[in-house]
Amino acid sequence: MKIRSAFLFLIFSFFMSANLFCQEDGALQSPKSAAQDFSALSIVQFEIDGLKRTKRSYMDGILHDFLKKPASEQNLKAIETVLQAQNLFDQIKVSARPLDDTSAAVDISFKEKWTILPMPIGYYTGDSYGFGLFVMDMNALGMHCMAAIGGMYSSNGGMAVGIFQRPPVKKGELGFSVSGNFSKGKHDFANSKNYKVFGYESVFVGTRARLLLKPTSFMSASFGAGYSFLNPLDSPQVQRRNQWSVDASCGISSSSWNGYFLSVNSLSVGGEFLFSDVAEQTFAQTLSFAGEVQKPICGRVRLVGGVRGFVSNNLLKTNYVGRGKSGVTLLPSAFMTDQIFGALAGFEAAVIKAKFGILSVYGLYELAVTRELNNSVYVCSGPEAGVRLYLAKLAFPAFAMGASYNVNEKRFQYSFSGGASF
Repeated sequence: MKIRSAFLFLIFSFFMSANLFCQEDGALQSPKSAAQDFSALSIVQFEIDGLKRTKRSYMDGILHDFLKKPASEQNLKAIETVLQAQNLFDQIKVSARPLDDTSAAVDISFKEKWTILPMPIGYYTGDSYGFGLFVMDMNALGMHCMAAIGGMYSSNGGMAVGIFQRPPVKKGELGFSVSGNFSKGKHDFANSKNYKVFGYESVFVGTRARLLLKPTSFMSASFGAGYSFLNPLDSPQVQRRNQWSVDASCGISSSSWNGYFLSVNSLSVGGEFLFSDVAEQTFAQTLSFAGEVQKPICGRVRLVGGVRGFVSNNLLKTNYVGRGKSGVTLLPSAFMTDQIFGALAGFEAAVIKAKFGILSVYGLYELAVTRELNNSVYVCSGPEAGVRLYLAKLAFPAFAMGASYNVNEKRFQYSFSGGASF
């Protein structure tokens, strides 16, 4: 009862804080002076100040869809949102000015974030830990390409990864990604009670290539193929295997920037076919989906919600997925399954906005439905709360720390993450 009371007090405090933030925002706002209306003019050019590494051709690509549109306040805000979504720029300012009776220029100024640097990565989840170092460039070639190489050591072993991705810029454009990874260590499978029920040690080598498409401004798609080799080390329950896979995915998303948060609404679905030389599984299929809703309810506070799921057929245990596929943290970090569904809903509030970035607090309620290794169905729910730090000068996600409470098991799950995720 004490634990539940503490969480009720935490959630009550969060809602009171959110209400206070909304009241403060309203109290601090002053009536806006009437801005000059250029909605009757068409955007014909962009003047950009602040480019250092980023190429002008990349900027022309992401802004191309706004040419010949009205220079209205709505479109200027949409341009700012597009720039914020790149996660490359800080102190963004967007304004319009007339060129003649029918056309306008849009003036854009910003400071580029640091996009290349050694990036330490770490996490702790109560029953596992890991740390490592990656050298990452989120703006390789000045075209917002991502390049990363590095490694990690965890409580289960070590791994090395290399990635290069060139995303499509304009609609109708193609991009690609290639990756490779090597790992050696043990893999423990836990059930919902956090008891180890299966485990093996192995050497793993994998590589994947993917074609990226952008059919429209709000839609993305990908097609990929991969190969992996797994060699068990003194693990008679697992067979040596070669595996090939093909996958496809598509999604739609939209985003908005309100000065505190870049809020995203998205929906995606993907599938994969896997072929192996293991007699028990020559062919397997997977299907995953995700939906996310982020809705500002005032400047500092937004509603957040989401659903994620993963289902499969004939999947080898060495391909089972963890709780990350559900988007919730109620399950043990070593929990593995071939079917899982998760949903969450709650709020996030910006507590501090300063030159270093934004510090926020969040409170959620989560639900997970999954299949145990003994094929029984397991359902659990509970609250989660924590803090997040969004750094203004770096083009990387930064730090998050939180705790969730599984009501069914009366168990806490603590988590800490730092660095970038990909």
